[in-house]
Amino acid sequence: MYLDPMAALEAKYPGVVFVYMTGHADGTGLEGTLHKNNQQIRSWCVENNKWLFDFYDIECYDPDGNYYGDKSVDDECNYTDGSTSGNWATEWQDANPGKWYDCYSAHSKAINANLKAYAAWQLFSAIAKEF
Repeated sequence: MYLDPMAALEAKYPGVVFVYMTGHADGTGLEGTLHKNNQQIRSWCVENNKWLFDFYDIECYDPDGNYYGDKSVDDECNYTDGSTSGNWATEWQDANPGKWYDCYSAHSKAINANLKAYAAWQLFSAIAKEF
């Protein structure tokens, strides 16, 4: 499991700030093993006051706050709930020209990479302020 090796690293390097991370969306939905494991990571981080980069959560929301995690979203932002399917990133980018930075994003879309970059910047800034 992921949490035990991370805790061992923290014990071995007490002066280092570690950032935990959830797994990327894989299309298995709310009942999938990935979602359950991510919930366990989130809970552990909250209970133990650890830093978390929640990759999965970022992939589940468009910039307007619309949630796709209940639609078996994957890391490329494709979603389906059986009756509707699409790609929230492409849909959002098409509807919001000029409101996102075009960039290469392996396995995903530019707006997803933008959101992850913004989140990383906020995370690193918060860590820097604390230390």
